[in-house]
Amino acid sequence: MHYANGKLLTRELQGIFRSFAWNLQGHGVILVGNNGRIVKVEKQRLVTIPTGMRENFRAISISPLDGSILAVGNAGSAILVDEEANVSKVQVSGSENLRAASWNPDGTLALIAGNSGNLFAYKDETTQVIEGGRANLRHIAWRPNTGLALVTSNCFAEEFIPSPNLFSYEAETQVVNPLNEGRADLIGADWKPDGSSAIVVGYDVIWHNGVISTFDGQNLSPIEFPNRRVYPVAVSWNPKEPVAAIVSAVAQPGMGEGVVYLYDERSIQPIFRSNTFFFSAVNWNRDGTELVALGSSVTRAFNC
Repeated sequence: MHYANGKLLTRELQGIFRSFAWNLQGHGVILVGNNGRIVKVEKQRLVTIPTGMRENFRAISISPLDGSILAVGNAGSAILVDEEANVSKVQVSGSENLRAASWNPDGTLALIAGNSGNLFAYKDETTQVIEGGRANLRHIAWRPNTGLALVTSNCFAEEFIPSPNLFSYEAETQVVNPLNEGRADLIGADWKPDGSSAIVVGYDVIWHNGVISTFDGQNLSPIEFPNRRVYPVAVSWNPKEPVAAIVSAVAQPGMGEGVVYLYDERSIQPIFRSNTFFFSAVNWNRDGTELVALGSSVTRAFNC
């Protein structure tokens, strides 16, 4: 789904894609998905990047330094693709599914997160294990112009062991600290452009109510909205205007909709709904003029 100048357009692509990022120039998106696929989309033009991978990619981040693509996915798969489409593997220990990747604001370090608390720092072509996570880690959000990142997490580790569902990571010390506990799986997060607060989204795993909260650096404060059987999974702040886009998936077929919401710090309003496609990712371009939300018929809140 594409949203610009108050107009909505939808476009269907062949295959299953799980995430995307805007390219370095901000005029096209790069999709990652099943069977190791990476596809550049610029207007009507699609270019497939051969990766030599068969594992499903789940997350992507574009380096702000040189536009290189960091893509991660199932079975510990992680690759770096440069601007000439040369592919190199990023070595990570273990074979857990990797769910998130994000370059820091200056492009000197990337965090990679995945199941069973796996967290890695990638810098200068090497990876380092970062201890402190416990359950499945879901998303990474760097605070603008800082070395601090939020890392969202499921609220239960294996055998339903309670786990913190939100962590902070400090690049300078490489220390992970728990910030919050509860019965919600926290999935997506994004900081306001000025870094004053973040929005964190997920859902209560007991009552299956959606959770949208603001984080002020210390505490989470819930935002009221019609949340019954709503599963928010991703959020993106507009870099130029005080409005955030939030998207939802479903837990199972027939339970809820795929929805794109806009939140202007006063209210949350849906701008698009679908009973067929359920969303996994959303992002504004760097100018705040275009919004893209990515969904598929097989997306579920637990596999975002």
